[in-house]
Amino acid sequence: MRSLTPVSPGFKPTRVSEQERRRPKRAWLWAVPAAHFPVFEKTGTFAVRRVGRAALYEVRSGDVLFAYLSGAKVLAGMFEAVGTAFEDTTPLVRGGHYPHRLRVRPLAVLADEDRVPYAAFHDRLDVARDYDGDLRGVLQQVLYPLPKVDEKVLEFLIRARQATDFDRLRAVLEDVRAARQEAPAAPRAAEAPARYALPDAFDRAAATEALIAAIAARGFVYQPWEVAAYATALRTKPFAILAGVTGTGKSKLPALVEEATGGAADLVPVRPDWTDSAEVLGYVDLRGHFRPGAVLRAARAAADDPARHHTAILDEMNLARVEHYFAEVLSRIEDRRPAAGGGFETDPLPLPLLAGDAAAWGRVRLPANLALVGTVNVDESAHGFSRKVLDRAFTLELAEVDLAARPGAGGAAPTPWPVAAWHPRALRLAGLAGLTEAEAGVVERAVAALAAANAFLAPAQLQAAYRTRDEVALFALHAAETPEAFRTRAGDAVDPLDLALHMKLLPRLQGGGPALQHGVRGLLGWATTGEAFSEDEDARAALDAWEAAGRAPSLPAARFPRTAARLCLMWERLLIEGFTSFWI
Repeated sequence: MRSLTPVSPGFKPTRVSEQERRRPKRAWLWAVPAAHFPVFEKTGTFAVRRVGRAALYEVRSGDVLFAYLSGAKVLAGMFEAVGTAFEDTTPLVRGGHYPHRLRVRPLAVLADEDRVPYAAFHDRLDVARDYDGDLRGVLQQVLYPLPKVDEKVLEFLIRARQATDFDRLRAVLEDVRAARQEAPAAPRAAEAPARYALPDAFDRAAATEALIAAIAARGFVYQPWEVAAYATALRTKPFAILAGVTGTGKSKLPALVEEATGGAADLVPVRPDWTDSAEVLGYVDLRGHFRPGAVLRAARAAADDPARHHTAILDEMNLARVEHYFAEVLSRIEDRRPAAGGGFETDPLPLPLLAGDAAAWGRVRLPANLALVGTVNVDESAHGFSRKVLDRAFTLELAEVDLAARPGAGGAAPTPWPVAAWHPRALRLAGLAGLTEAEAGVVERAVAALAAANAFLAPAQLQAAYRTRDEVALFALHAAETPEAFRTRAGDAVDPLDLALHMKLLPRLQGGGPALQHGVRGLLGWATTGEAFSEDEDARAALDAWEAAGRAPSLPAARFPRTAARLCLMWERLLIEGFTSFWI
């Protein structure tokens, strides 16, 4: 075994409870910068900057660490933890600051030519389920615990590359088989029936009109359809993104809705230095104290107040990379199940193993009465959104600014909404029951529209999948309960399906090249006339009509006016710049 370098004076060891010392040994996957791995190996010291520090202080002596070299995309070996984590600010590698460290000893280190490539194991590990089957989400956490079966799979791959001790290799293979038999089965996709019931006295159409009037009476200018679409989107799925230019009321709308319906809203300013979930879910500080994050606190507050609906507003959420700090929350939102009191809730949020007074935080889940709303600005200070994030949200753009509009007056009394008014009828189409003939027609129209749109988007690999299908159809179904609310301030009707396509389909379109050009042009024709445009000249006619209408957010006489108008803008950008995006 390689001798370890002496411990620097001034390091700060963590306190470890007796219960933690006696817990079974764990295995961890550690993403190490490839350029720094030789120093880590030579000194017998693995380290992290900030991302992964909460997990680091859970590692105990004897735990097994699998070193994955990020950048090189290979598995380099397995190590054993020696002692517990400590803090040391003396330089470890040139040009890198790694204050949170752990002593290790090598168990099996592969030569460069024998290292296990990412492709050999990324789809074999059960831990990827935590990130919808994408192991990259695990690796972005830097240090992540592995189930027993994954530990045995990785050990087998490493031992097989060494191929020096065949008896040991055979034993590891048997361990893999045994672990597979003991591993819990993957969760079933079938959705259990959920209780969906509203008080007989609740009139959703009248309550939505009262909501629109109450917000106008406060002196804020929103289109009635914007308020209705926001409420319907949040009912369909408790995660929405509000986009638009600065000053359009993105942060204010969720707070006004909660105020007018008897709920509560909490503003969470996002900072650019959010690189992991520490500020969202929480972390264990250097003294061993758990510091709960903003979303975890909001979830607990909502769970403690089940009679009211709550919204956590993540203000300017794209100042940091959403897929980095919000990954665990996104995964939990997709894994909701029926709650005892109605609606849908998640499993407890993923946190470090907590003990004592902090243990209660480990039982906090996203309750059925909590929604998460992010506001975004698109400028040079902000990050773009990955398709993973956009697929999981309703993106509502507040872009219609009418400076001449006169705010409402008076003091319309807020109409409290029961929490059940925010519950969706189902999470998926498979969970719907008892549809009337008219409701079935709404669902069929939505599904048919997405199927037609997919014909244009599939060649560019931008087609909508089952999650989008279900959410678009459920949005249209929920909107059918308040049809009169989907109107402009002038009283013109707005098609909820048009809004759903605008919110769920268009934000994912980004890029250039022939495949995307063909898709946007075909989609523009379909949204305008019902038939795809096959030539640029056909699209030119739609562009001319849009310009004649003053480049308005709605294209008159189009089949889907708002979707068509945004596609005109995207098509224009594609012609001029060779690149297009929903985000302006």
